[in-house]
Amino acid sequence: MTHSVTHGSTVTSKYAGLGNAVTTGRTSPARMLGLVVGEAGCGKSFLLQSHPGAYILNLDETPAVCGTSEAVMFPTPGPDGRSVDENGKPVVLDWSALEAKQRVLIDLATRNQPRPETVVIDTLGAAIRLLRPHIAKHYNRERFTDVDGRLGWERLFDTLIEFGTTLRRHGYGVYYIAHLSRKHVPLSENQNVEEYKILISDGLYARMFPMFDIVIPITAHWDVRETSKDVPVEIGGKTITRRVTSTEKTRRHYCSFDNPKLEGIAKVRTLSPLTTVELPRDGAWDAFCAAYESANAAR
Repeated sequence: MTHSVTHGSTVTSKYAGLGNAVTTGRTSPARMLGLVVGEAGCGKSFLLQSHPGAYILNLDETPAVCGTSEAVMFPTPGPDGRSVDENGKPVVLDWSALEAKQRVLIDLATRNQPRPETVVIDTLGAAIRLLRPHIAKHYNRERFTDVDGRLGWERLFDTLIEFGTTLRRHGYGVYYIAHLSRKHVPLSENQNVEEYKILISDGLYARMFPMFDIVIPITAHWDVRETSKDVPVEIGGKTITRRVTSTEKTRRHYCSFDNPKLEGIAKVRTLSPLTTVELPRDGAWDAFCAAYESANAAR
């Protein structure tokens, strides 16, 4: 048996006056600051509503995309169509209501009480709509358009970004959701190319993109599958089993990190490439996390 001894300055003793932490610094997707993007109806909310540790600020005020949501959502549509809070009481959603929820989340983290892993802002477009009258009120203006253009938008962008980064500093993962649009750019008379664009302003995206740990692009398409099953059939007083083949149309959802059309939008850091991840009907978030951990495993 042989023994080895490290001579000289070790990693743990470097810069002792500054302190040190010899760790990889990796974290699970649930604790990241991220963005989920995709076209309307492609499965963005489907992915995050399948996350049992998520608290979703449902700013679009829409019902869960599935029959039930693994995540907690605020607010949700009530029986008469109006949004209701966690007690079933009607609520008029504005930015001050979100600030109140932020204060509660920070207090839970400070006191180390049971709390969600991840906070979701669904969606960025809805958050901007709520912020416009909030910013106008801050400057004692009746409408957002009455605020000096540059001053108003600077304040709006800063408020939106600070909302998420403040929660991140208190230990929460934070995800924003944004829509993609697709357009066909003609190259010639009979040829065109598809381009995708995130439906937020270039100025806001330029500020937010560098701070994201991950940007998850969601895509979807319809798929027709053949299914076969045995069906009992009665013929001449006897029951026999006959195999019947039918077709079923299903919607399939993917995290498409390797889609060349989404290059420059997708963002992820893993030790091995994270390519396309199919999201099953049940356990979509768990399937994504498993694929991420596999791609990030030491080789």
